[in-house]
Amino acid sequence: MPKPSLSTVAEKQPRETAGSDAFRAFDFQVNVSMARILDLYRQGKEFVAVFDHHDDLVLFVGEGEDSELSFYQVKSTSELTWTAARLAKRAAKGELPKSIVGKAYYNIAHFGPEIRRASIVSNRPLSAMLAASAASALHDGELSVADLCADDQTPLIKSLEADFPGGFDKAHMNLLTFQRVPFDLDSYRATVLGRVVTMLEEFHPDFAACASPFFTALLAAAGECTGNKTKSATVEELKERVSLNRDDISRMIARVQGRAKNLVEWWPSVHEELVGEGRRALQVQRIKNMCMTYANARRAGEMAASELSVVIRAAIAKTPVDGMDSVLEAVVALKAHGLDEPSSAPYDLQSAMIVELMETMT
Repeated sequence: MPKPSLSTVAEKQPRETAGSDAFRAFDFQVNVSMARILDLYRQGKEFVAVFDHHDDLVLFVGEGEDSELSFYQVKSTSELTWTAARLAKRAAKGELPKSIVGKAYYNIAHFGPEIRRASIVSNRPLSAMLAASAASALHDGELSVADLCADDQTPLIKSLEADFPGGFDKAHMNLLTFQRVPFDLDSYRATVLGRVVTMLEEFHPDFAACASPFFTALLAAAGECTGNKTKSATVEELKERVSLNRDDISRMIARVQGRAKNLVEWWPSVHEELVGEGRRALQVQRIKNMCMTYANARRAGEMAASELSVVIRAAIAKTPVDGMDSVLEAVVALKAHGLDEPSSAPYDLQSAMIVELMETMT
């Protein structure tokens, strides 16, 4: 059987799964998948991640002949550990395969032994004995079924033989793996958000302020890719409907890099300058309040604030503010364009100019 490609994944009909029936399990699944693709992005690897299609997560890593295809079945549980018997347990009803390990092996049977792995991923470890060990232990890292002792392999093999009558090949057990991810069921979102913060800080310390909206955008993008079991006519259709790739993450980061800082982020530098100019505490607080009021009015689309924003930005375009080190100096330069004080507004011209200047310069 030839090595599977993205075209192979697009052309084959996905197996029906019930992974999205329970929201908590589904949310855990998506967050685990997001964490995995963020790790690949930070490692500088090319990838295409297909969500909840042939399995909870299907990953192509690399390009061309060097690409690797992996399937991940994500299982969340509140029980202490997994065992070979639990993974081999078969449902009383339903179509084949009926076991957890059988549903993982399905991808080997369906796509051939040229895949990189068919993995079961969970928040809890596997309690098992390795062939080279003398005692059972809890395993956190990725572990192949082929590495288990005979006593632990036996229930898995029997279940696989029942799930694939005449179609199970023991030679492929090295492709079946189990891996624990250290995500607590009560805080996995915070864990993934922490990874987002770390990744964005690596680009620039200020980008960490965008971690929450970036996480929300990534979660929404991943969610839009799930639950669609339709066979794709082309690779392009597959990528469009159910996948994210390195370029998609790069575009999200580009939006973060292109954003203007908000008032909370840039106000400390303005505060320091106002105090340095001899402004007293209450006066500084009034200026901050007016800056916030103006920013909120403009965001709400109030006509007076919107029109003032256009006028101030036009003045900024005519003024060499890039060469100025002081926002107050820049405010004086803008006033030379004959800007008028807003009438009957809870903010003044100075506060509006400070907001527009700081957003333009940051």
